[in-house]
Amino acid sequence: MATGVNAAVLPNPTFGPKLDHPSISNNRLYGGLSKRLNFDLKSKSKRKNVVIASAANASRDRAGRFYLNFTGFPFPLGPFLNRVTVRTEAVKDCIWLFEQEQALGFSSVSTNIRMTVIKLKSGGLWVHAPIAPTDECIQLLRELNAPVEYIVLPTFAYEHKIFVGPFSRKFPRAQVWVAPRQWSWPLNLPLEFFGIFRSRALIDEDKSTPWADEIEHKVLSSPEVGIGPYVEVAFYHRRSRTLLVTDAVIFVPRQPPDCISKESLLKSAKNGLAVKILSKGREVPNEPVVDNAANRQKGWERMVLQILFLGPSNLLEPTASFSQMSEVDCFSNCEDPSFQQSS
Repeated sequence: MATGVNAAVLPNPTFGPKLDHPSISNNRLYGGLSKRLNFDLKSKSKRKNVVIASAANASRDRAGRFYLNFTGFPFPLGPFLNRVTVRTEAVKDCIWLFEQEQALGFSSVSTNIRMTVIKLKSGGLWVHAPIAPTDECIQLLRELNAPVEYIVLPTFAYEHKIFVGPFSRKFPRAQVWVAPRQWSWPLNLPLEFFGIFRSRALIDEDKSTPWADEIEHKVLSSPEVGIGPYVEVAFYHRRSRTLLVTDAVIFVPRQPPDCISKESLLKSAKNGLAVKILSKGREVPNEPVVDNAANRQKGWERMVLQILFLGPSNLLEPTASFSQMSEVDCFSNCEDPSFQQSS
């Protein structure tokens, strides 16, 4: 599992020769996950409409966030019992982002997993890369007051595939569309095993999809190398000039996503086994972790390095390595960064 992109301006995201997008500041890129890190850059002066659903009392909140999941190979995907959902309005009355925390097994590594929802001209909703359908998530979706018409699995990746079946059962009238060349490992199981029934495979640059006049798509695929091919489908929403991808682009936000709990961040900030192994003989302090902004930030930086690298060189003091990948450095030379949060 890696970190994910979220949104960035593209100079000219073109699927075909007929697309012409001369203005870099008018194009957006949104990501799904597999590598999903949240960010909030849309011109720093503007705040997006972030909604963290709340109920009348705490006990009802916990019930609405319950989702049992112990599946995943070789590491189960957490959180195993509760997932908070954060909804962001990225483009007014048009595009919304739904994010949840996703943890790697029993480790201290988490990232954000994202679902993107677009309102079509029909008034219905087009759902890209569904997340866990907790009661809270479904309530936030229903608050948009529009029917779910299409559910799209844009990748072969397990961390997205696992939620499509349960999510589609919440909206039985919605059509389910999936990326082609689906496969799984260590056993190559059919989609029905994951609870995905009556799905339709996306064909490269197919103009006959029900949303083709609003959203174009392009299949991104590699030859089979190792255990299987890389496959994902990129989408371009014409009206908002927004490109949606899953793992084709990675962006590292400076600050941790809202959906990642402080408990997870502080757990990562603690000098555990991974830090000791990768410290290369240096003395590792064994002191309690106080809940403050610095330790939460350290926890996030350590998460990012472990998500992106199998053996990061310095987990003990991660800031220097992290800063080379964060939004501040990656886009410091961008003349007009008009970014939006969104894989």
